Amino acid sequence: MKKLLAIFPIIFTAFPAQANDMMIHVNVNRLCASIVNIPYASDNFSDEEWKRFQECVKYIRQFNGIE
Repeated sequence: MKKLLAIFPIIFTAFPAQANDMMIHVNVNRLCASIVNIPYASDNFSDEEWKRFQECVKYIRQFNGIE
C-alpha cells in the first residue's frame, strides 16, 4: 500500500508532456479575414477594414508570443 501511495504523485506529474499533442494550428490571416468579413487573400476591402484586420492579427498573435 505504501508503494502505491508513493507512485500516485509521480503518475500525475508525468502526463503534462502530452498536452503538446493537443496543439492547434491556426491560419491567423484567414481567421482574421473571416472575423472582419473580408475576402481572404484579396485586396477588395476598405482602409477601415484593413485597420481592423491588422488589429485582429496583432491580437491573435499575442496569445502565441509571436510579437
